Amino acid sequence: MGPGEWPSFLETVRFALRLNPTIYTALPGTAQGLAYAITIVLLAGISESVGQSLVLFLNRVRPRRFILSLSITTLSNVAGYLLWTLTIWSVGNLLTENNQPWSVVAVVVGLAYAPQILAVFELTPYLGNLIWGVLSLWSMIAIVGALHYGWGMETWQALLTSGLGWIVIQSVRRTIGRPILHLQRWLQRRAAGVPLEVVPSDVARLRRHPMRTWYTQLESRRRGVPLMPVRRKPRKGVQS
Repeated sequence: MGPGEWPSFLETVRFALRLNPTIYTALPGTAQGLAYAITIVLLAGISESVGQSLVLFLNRVRPRRFILSLSITTLSNVAGYLLWTLTIWSVGNLLTENNQPWSVVAVVVGLAYAPQILAVFELTPYLGNLIWGVLSLWSMIAIVGALHYGWGMETWQALLTSGLGWIVIQSVRRTIGRPILHLQRWLQRRAAGVPLEVVPSDVARLRRHPMRTWYTQLESRRRGVPLMPVRRKPRKGVQS
């Protein structure tokens, strides 16, 4: 990528996955960088929602509601990105003299979401939990690198900013953010249209079984969820 040249979107994702510092210095502060960052966050949200779709499958969620539930998960991921960006921007501007506008931080944080595009592989039998751990570590390294190169922070400042940002978000979720979390869970239950008898922790335990018995365990768990009756619309002109 030469001086004045803009990378394509695929090149941006490739550089971000490799934690290439060039991408963190070239795109922040540009409209194209913001568009790329938001697209990466959307793709990461879709990938994560598909990766969690096993929960919906085990609960026998119907196809139309299945898509609706995945859409809510994706939008929740975008909301989390906005909160994460706001937190990093606030903490970073307090800790450093190199203040940055919100749009620059939005690009930097969005690029750090690139590893989460691979979240769909969390569906992998037996290895799903390991993949989740690798992606979490990868994302943590990505945000530190993004703050270091994209914001110009020292490494310790990037670590401190991301660490304090994580603490702030966890504190908000456990205090004033509880009503929002309850609303999110309510929307997910409404979108599913059935009682969610199987939860993500059940899927995490299910992945620990050897691959040769994983399908058997999956089918056994799915059969344990009762089918919901189909509600038929009354025909026009028929008296009840």
